[in-house]
Amino acid sequence: MILYFSGTGNSRRVAELLAGLLGQECRPLKPSMRGTTIDLPAGESRLIWVFPVYSWGVPPYVRQIVRSVNFDHSEAVTMHAVMTCGDDCGQADRMWRKDLKKRQWKDGAVCTVQMPNNYVAMKGFDVDPKGLEDKKLAAAPTRVAEVAAKIMESEESGQQITDVVAGGFAWLKTAVIYPWFVRFAMSPSRFKATDACIGCGKCERTCPLGNITMDNDSHHRDNRRPCWGKDCAGCLACYHICPTHAVAYGSATGGKGQYFLH
Repeated sequence: MILYFSGTGNSRRVAELLAGLLGQECRPLKPSMRGTTIDLPAGESRLIWVFPVYSWGVPPYVRQIVRSVNFDHSEAVTMHAVMTCGDDCGQADRMWRKDLKKRQWKDGAVCTVQMPNNYVAMKGFDVDPKGLEDKKLAAAPTRVAEVAAKIMESEESGQQITDVVAGGFAWLKTAVIYPWFVRFAMSPSRFKATDACIGCGKCERTCPLGNITMDNDSHHRDNRRPCWGKDCAGCLACYHICPTHAVAYGSATGGKGQYFLH
């Protein structure tokens, strides 16, 4: 089985490519999975987690599920991770393995697949130029085939395999910047809808955690406006899917590009 978390479509695309290559079922990581037991298909011995890298670490939402979910025969399952990243992952692979060790789950391969950048909620970060975006998307199928081979190699050998782009200053990025990012740069309270909002509800329908509701606004009686709750993964899908570029994260997203892989 393949479990994936995706905001703007990168990890979903990788999960679907892997599913086609390995002949496995593909499911999104839903909030309802937290604290539950998932029944794996009979005889299933492989579980692949596909998710994006957040500030050189594992997304807090994914870690919440890892810490709380159970599987009906996890002792017979090898867990693999495939992480999508715009450039590099720091030591996110080590963070992942530590989280699995705490659950006493068997871990196999951890790999990265470079996909188009989509983080825009801080100064200095923006989407990739169109040429680079196209180049990354074109290279993805070949890279995913390599990842599939690494997963099978790990299972055949019974050994852990790590095939990631760690990048420079990997320890600093994951040990110092990631905790700061999670604590101070992921608050949903900074999301807002500007006057460009047309009340179409695409942000509400796209949010993978169901954290957005369309409510009537006293200042805009002619349409509904999105309101963000507290259960936010920070994926920015709402920002990128907006057809009028009306979703803003404070002032950080002003003038930034959009990216959404349909």
